[in-house]
Amino acid sequence: MSSNVTGWWLYQSLNTIHIPVSSAQLEALNHLLRKLGHFAGYALLTLLFFRAWFYTLRPEASSARFRLRCAALALIVTLLTAIADEWHQSFDLSRTGTSKDVALDIAGGITGQILAFGIYTSWKREKGTQQSAVSPQS
Repeated sequence: MSSNVTGWWLYQSLNTIHIPVSSAQLEALNHLLRKLGHFAGYALLTLLFFRAWFYTLRPEASSARFRLRCAALALIVTLLTAIADEWHQSFDLSRTGTSKDVALDIAGGITGQILAFGIYTSWKREKGTQQSAVSPQS
């Protein structure tokens, strides 16, 4: 899936729905979508790695320290995956492997972990508020 291939698909898609774009606009949009794909893909990947570590290590009680450990392990494996992916791409003549993409990938992973932590914290706070409202007063 080189840039030329995704650019062709993007052009065909836009052409099908009658959206005219110049070659410069097409190139910029293709670049943006490819980088957004890297970012979002690695954000999802790190969450899957977190889940895998969480259920593999499985302590008796899920403490904040344990969740942080799982997040750190997930980010390490995400970084190693990004490095391996870019290294692999460096051998393909139609693609390039760059450290900028590794940085973008790990930024997506960190963002994914931060969003998950925020959602979890919000969910836990909301759940605690609902339970205290339901529980009988003594």
